[in-house]
Amino acid sequence: MSSVLRVDADGAVTVLPWPDDVVQQGLLIRAGVGGSADTGVYHRRAVLHVHGNGQGEGLPMNLAAWVLACVWREDELPYGLYGAAMVTGPQSQGLDDHLVAEVHAVCEAVADVRAEWQNRPPIGEAPARAELLAAARYARRALRTSAI
Repeated sequence: MSSVLRVDADGAVTVLPWPDDVVQQGLLIRAGVGGSADTGVYHRRAVLHVHGNGQGEGLPMNLAAWVLACVWREDELPYGLYGAAMVTGPQSQGLDDHLVAEVHAVCEAVADVRAEWQNRPPIGEAPARAELLAAARYARRALRTSAI
């Protein structure tokens, strides 16, 4: 059995076993996001599943999942991702070890920046987004460099 990741709105990452049965996979995703799921492909080896109506139901924005999607897409998304997110491999597969490490690195970078904001708040929304994305890109590059 392979693994998938759940990224909570607070940025916490949980590794979950990925069942072989397609019905069980769907149930796990639905439980992970807390309802019906929309899927987004931001990386060729990963699928991001988010709540289908997270914003409408008042779920908190998931900055870690948004930053992850932006870094993978290499562009700033003009919309937010709300509530918990599940990250799986494509075509009902689990994630490879490199992507598991990458998700962890990006989410840790987002958590570090958010912790710094407790003492040094950002001066606005655009600089805050830029700082989050820069930290995530740096963490991703550092991970790739250390793998060489």
